[in-house]
Amino acid sequence: MWWRRAVRVLGTLVLLTGLVLAAWTQRERWLPLETPAPVAASAPPAPVEITSVKLSEEAIRGLRLRTEEARLETYQKVIEIPGVMVDVPGRARAVSVPIPGIVAKIHVVPGEAVRPGDPLFTILLTSELVQTIQTELSRSAKDLVAATARRDQTKRLVEIGTKAALELLDEESIIRRLTTQLEGFRRQLKLFGFSADQVKQAEAGDFITEIVVTAPAAQPPVRGTESTGYPFEVEYVAVTQGQGVTAGQLLARLADYRELLIQGQAFETEADLITDATGDGRAIGVDFQDHHNHQGVSPEETQLVIRSVGKTDPATRTFPFYVGLVNDVKPYERDGRVYLAWRYRPGRHVRLRIPTGTIPNVFVLPAEALVRDGVDAYVFRQNGEAFERRRAVILGEDRLNVAIARGNGIEPGVYLLCNNAAAVNRALKAFQASAMGGSGGKKGHWHADGTFHEEHD
Repeated sequence: MWWRRAVRVLGTLVLLTGLVLAAWTQRERWLPLETPAPVAASAPPAPVEITSVKLSEEAIRGLRLRTEEARLETYQKVIEIPGVMVDVPGRARAVSVPIPGIVAKIHVVPGEAVRPGDPLFTILLTSELVQTIQTELSRSAKDLVAATARRDQTKRLVEIGTKAALELLDEESIIRRLTTQLEGFRRQLKLFGFSADQVKQAEAGDFITEIVVTAPAAQPPVRGTESTGYPFEVEYVAVTQGQGVTAGQLLARLADYRELLIQGQAFETEADLITDATGDGRAIGVDFQDHHNHQGVSPEETQLVIRSVGKTDPATRTFPFYVGLVNDVKPYERDGRVYLAWRYRPGRHVRLRIPTGTIPNVFVLPAEALVRDGVDAYVFRQNGEAFERRRAVILGEDRLNVAIARGNGIEPGVYLLCNNAAAVNRALKAFQASAMGGSGGKKGHWHADGTFHEEHD
């Protein structure tokens, strides 16, 4: 029958519809998991390859940047040895009192310049020996006058035959004895610090109660030193006014700084290098470590040579050696006294630069012209108003200087930065950091005002 066929078709449609609805509601169970499409991450900006930096005029003046034309030179390899300035033995003078007394007056102050013969101290004499010698000197002088008069009278009588010649010989003997005594008393008083006029005064019976201690004679001037007429400087005064002193007691010390010695202290492993430099008379450098000196060693300071070498200390395994140094001085006056402004004084520490070899045909730059970044080393070449960083090949270096090979834009005739390369490199890195992603990887340099200047190949 037809209606039965219709019921079967309708039931089939209902069944299919139910299956479709069931499958749709349970689709997350039988369908494969859908992986969400990855979200495209924003790529980091490409870094800017900065090759140079332009600094403002204020920055250049503030850093005191200095450039010099590159020239091929010979680099002097050196070793550095610590040293200290010391006095030259025999030039200083210790002033002592030759006889007991009391310090009546001090004529000088520490630091004052004095010449040989200038008064230093007035000493009031308290020694009985000095008074006795003056008394004996005066008596001997009077006896000599009387003995001379008797000898002359005896001589006249001998000549006319009224006296025997033997009596004249006796008178001559007395005169010789008194003359010897008189000379002995004079020498003793001079040893006690009496001047020639004071000896004559004591001989005449006017006894001396005080003496003046003067500055002694100085060593001959060193060749090359400026003559000021004042070889000594009062280093210190060891007594006070009114103080009692004994014979030989130290009164003051006079320093002579016209020439100094630089005492180096080297290890015994460096003995061969020191010996070679000493025997060959090589000119050595002296780094005085002046903070204002940015050019290393000045020419006059490199003309020094090692004078002598001492023995090795078995305990420290070091040995001293000595370098002569001629000093410079400028006298000046304050409150009526003359003082000396020495360029160098004992106790100052230096570094001695002993030459050991050479490297020819290199660029020699100050050490602060070089900057290191990891394993690479760089120098800055001036290009108009900009400073370009260039990789450098180091052939030799020490604490003050560095030897650079030619190449990579470092050639004779270009101008290279000689100081404060580290500060310029920091500015370059700061500009590079601010340029990340700002120019799409273009090559160029940033200015101090933050603007980027593209360079085209």
